[in-house]
Amino acid sequence: MGGPMNFTPSSRTEWMAAACAVASGLLLSTVFAPLEWTWAAGVALVPLLAMARRVPARMALKMGFTAGFLFWLLSIRWLTHVTVMGWIGLSAYCALYLLPAAWMANRWRGGAAGFAAALAVVWCGSEFLRGWIGGGFPWNPLGAGLTPWLPGIQLAEFGGVWLVSGLAIFVNALLAWAVAERRGWTSLAACALAVAVVLGWGAWRAEQLPKPARSIRVALVQTSIPQDEKWVTAKILMIYERLADLTRKAQGDPDVELVIWPETALPDDVRNSENSYAVVWNLCTNGTPILTGSLDLAVLDSGEEQYFNSAFLFDTSGRIVGEYDKRHLVIGGEFIPFERWIPWRLQAALGLPASLSAGGEGAVFRAGKADIPLSPLICFEDILPYLARADVRAGARMLVNLTNDAWFDERVAPRQHMRNAILRAVENRVPLVRSANTGVTCVIEPSGRVVARLSDGEGRTWGEGVLWADVPVPPDGAPLTFYARFGDMYGIACAVATVLWLATATWKRRKRPEGI
Repeated sequence: MGGPMNFTPSSRTEWMAAACAVASGLLLSTVFAPLEWTWAAGVALVPLLAMARRVPARMALKMGFTAGFLFWLLSIRWLTHVTVMGWIGLSAYCALYLLPAAWMANRWRGGAAGFAAALAVVWCGSEFLRGWIGGGFPWNPLGAGLTPWLPGIQLAEFGGVWLVSGLAIFVNALLAWAVAERRGWTSLAACALAVAVVLGWGAWRAEQLPKPARSIRVALVQTSIPQDEKWVTAKILMIYERLADLTRKAQGDPDVELVIWPETALPDDVRNSENSYAVVWNLCTNGTPILTGSLDLAVLDSGEEQYFNSAFLFDTSGRIVGEYDKRHLVIGGEFIPFERWIPWRLQAALGLPASLSAGGEGAVFRAGKADIPLSPLICFEDILPYLARADVRAGARMLVNLTNDAWFDERVAPRQHMRNAILRAVENRVPLVRSANTGVTCVIEPSGRVVARLSDGEGRTWGEGVLWADVPVPPDGAPLTFYARFGDMYGIACAVATVLWLATATWKRRKRPEGI
């Protein structure tokens, strides 16, 4: 047997590094629901970035992963309602995207302004890559944490959410430099002044947006059906009755021009279900068109069945006058990767659901007295900037999110979802309305301001009910924003710069090893 094991006690520097990483991870988590401490977005990374400059590169990378892993564990803990292993694995994966920023903070040898700019580029490039690689998981970019503060998010009309994240990181980096270096005060002051000018413009821009002359009055229905009851045969009648009761309540306002139901509001395929179609027909023929989420079924010539997560617009005669199939499916929930290569016996043993099929393109519907062009986004599609942008470029002047967050908890996931969606309105300067099964059902102005929200009066947003709202909509010929015209130029440029820098820095270290 060998001798006793020798343990080397951690140094003071290692303890400080660990404490700073944990502090940044905790602060980052407070930016998002349930706490939503918006101010923390400007300081959350200061401990990590400042300490990363004082430790070896390997320790800086460990700090970045620790902070990221803790942040993601806390911020997406609602995923445990579906999968604990998925929660841990996804948190570890997303934590990797904090490593480039930690390494940049450690390696930078220039001045304060360059430090802040370089970190903003690397951080935004990493966020963009996280939202793109493997289908993407663009959840909770730092810019989404600024949505309660309108002056901070108006830059989205130029560079999308990535530019808003860049602004937050720029501030964090300036503060971290002041803490770690205590020099370059002139440059720091100039950068701080530039940030103040940007925020001043943001405050002005949010108040000076044009007021559209046309509007549409909508009634947003929130059914609040628990996820474990949505597909139970014994609950179908209850679902029909709730939809009917809430819709008749909505139609009690004679000025309503469109009733909107949430994602998969109906318990089956409305196109081929006599019962579901009868429910819709009886309600929309009362004089109000209905936009609803539903499954859809297509049978190929081969006899193979394809299911879609869809949205249908019914006119007042009960005809389908608009249909849309969800383009971006959720991995694990709506499709199983490599399903065709998994033996059917194994699929049955594991209880794997059949995968849905993805739609090919967006759709623009016309609704209301003013013939408003609107586009539906289903489920998490409203957190994907490129989808909303494509719809606006196709002519939509209002975005409609039909969603169902009942898979998760009642408080955290729905609120985070809404915060992520707000940037789509600002990026394209169009209103966004959301009809959710369990909240948050709301109306968002082009400035990013939430002007109406379904609530029970005590802050609870997940109960059943109806939200009526007059939604001003820009004219069809309204000019597109810079972001709508040119897309993710900033995010792509940051991603390319980040990848090139990582490749160059890694090659140099391998050529002249310094012992990280």
